[in-house]
Amino acid sequence: MHDTLASIGAPRSRASSRTWCLAWLLVVGCARGPVRAEATPSVASAAATSSDPSAARAASAEAAPAASSNLAAANAPTVRPPNGAPSAELLASLHPSGSRTVTSRAGLVVTSEANATRAGVAALEQGGNAADAIVAAAFALAVTYPSAGNLGGGGIILYRPRGGPTVAVEFRERAPRGVTQPAFDRMIAARAIGAAAVGVPGTVAGLDLVHARFGRLGRADVLRAAISLAKDGFALGRGQAQALGWSWPVLSKDPLARRVFGAAKGPKPEGARVVQPELARTLELIRDQGDAGFYAGETARELSALSERGGLLTQEDLSTYRAVVREPLRTTYRGFAIETAPPPSAGGPALGVMLGMLQKLEAFRYPALSADELHLFAEAARRAQAVRRFDVVDPDSVEGYDLAKKEAEWLDPARMLRELTPIDMAHATPSRAVHPLYDVAVKELEHTTHLAAVDKDGNVASCTTTLSASFGAKVMAAGMVLNDSLAAFGTAGASTPLPGRRMPTSMSPTLVLASGDPVLVLGSPGGDTIPNTVARVLRNSIDYGMSLDEAVDAPRIHHGFVPDEIRFESAHPPPKAVLRELARRGHRLSSKTQAIGDANSIALSAGTAHGYADPRGGGLAMGAATR
Repeated sequence: MHDTLASIGAPRSRASSRTWCLAWLLVVGCARGPVRAEATPSVASAAATSSDPSAARAASAEAAPAASSNLAAANAPTVRPPNGAPSAELLASLHPSGSRTVTSRAGLVVTSEANATRAGVAALEQGGNAADAIVAAAFALAVTYPSAGNLGGGGIILYRPRGGPTVAVEFRERAPRGVTQPAFDRMIAARAIGAAAVGVPGTVAGLDLVHARFGRLGRADVLRAAISLAKDGFALGRGQAQALGWSWPVLSKDPLARRVFGAAKGPKPEGARVVQPELARTLELIRDQGDAGFYAGETARELSALSERGGLLTQEDLSTYRAVVREPLRTTYRGFAIETAPPPSAGGPALGVMLGMLQKLEAFRYPALSADELHLFAEAARRAQAVRRFDVVDPDSVEGYDLAKKEAEWLDPARMLRELTPIDMAHATPSRAVHPLYDVAVKELEHTTHLAAVDKDGNVASCTTTLSASFGAKVMAAGMVLNDSLAAFGTAGASTPLPGRRMPTSMSPTLVLASGDPVLVLGSPGGDTIPNTVARVLRNSIDYGMSLDEAVDAPRIHHGFVPDEIRFESAHPPPKAVLRELARRGHRLSSKTQAIGDANSIALSAGTAHGYADPRGGGLAMGAATR
């Protein structure tokens, strides 16, 4: 029997899950040093607004700040509180457990797909740790969650062993050496479909590095479930059947995709069995040879053969790829230490910019889901997303790049609020006024998946992986779906395409710590919505004292700078009175999105893990059996 284990799975009334990034909870070591910039709220903010009292939750026992329509006063000096030392009252207000969370003291895994969760739990029950569990689940997702789980894409894992420090294992794809601006322009004109959009995959190198450095089990153990699922098949889930249907008109043009995912009259429906012998063969080569089973030999030859279909990958591109161990980007929020993805991820910096502004402007004083709170969140997100789009670049691709200086700038909220136009509480700021490159911004399209895991010893992992678009470039080789990550480069700003450069991403696996101990393991898929989703779940927990399931279930909004609009979930909208007030302040509103993100999350307290699979996605949270 599982230890107090309820499984939160798909489909269910309030406990399923959703899309893009792969976020898991791992822990490793290698510190960056003291937090560079964190602001104690000191700025009065807020014009009167028509909040909906029935939906608003008290944000603080303190009185709301004095009214002030313009928040330019955020020029006040930044005050740096102790690293990871929230007040006793704030720490006591955290409520990790909820009526729908899964609880375990023997380890816990949350992913977007039930078979992958079970693969991770099986690794824990065989004596593995969080590293083994995250790797086992990630390989399984490559089989059972083909729209985003992958061998042919990339990702980021934060791994923190008990006691720390945390390291970021970054395995984002790289541009092939043969990329040129004309080739990039042609690929964009073709909507990033086809072999020309494929970047050098990093997932296998990243998972192998995490397992080799931190895992306890053998490679065959962590790959066993994935190989079995590929050889013997699995029943296609509802979410993946839906994603397959959306992509089928283009994906079906690939002969291997037709054979693997096709039925007599179109794509395989929900419940159909999917058997993938070619993918099983690729996984077996990885099991037997590690990186060499993917980046050389048979698999590398098949990948480089994409050149016959317009691809740019060469065997040299593959043989020279390496995953990179980096230090997380570190900041604080209201005394909690925040560790998130560093560049080339632009999602981590965007999260840091946003949290810094929201703390500086005392957003926590406004009731949750009130017009003031959502207006301030949207305005902070608008500015943070401009940084994400234009200011973040692969630090290894620029000679003399001073990453520490850039991070200090991003994590200085007073500076960001000055440079990116002061926030007016009474009026929406047009995105065009925030950044001069607004008119050339291009929309980023990504499909990712997020997992989280913790073991009985307190090691944690947070991992996000992506193919970029759903089913990537809509091409397959060596049994795997391949990314279209070249399209993640910008047409303007710092991160334009260069040979060998890692492209930016919004992936934001995140750990929240108090006095050195993890209390939240967060992340989400969703393209540019990722840092906003992470920020909302984090603030729901810290600012509003919601239990983990409440924090994840709460309605979400998103402002991505481009397009200049607030998106809200049609399935979980804010109160109508709040939407009317946001429109009155000049926000354009869009309800075209049914759900935003798939925030599979874990909260930790007193040696107990509480996991929750986001109902938006259809995933599963499960604890390991007590040994």
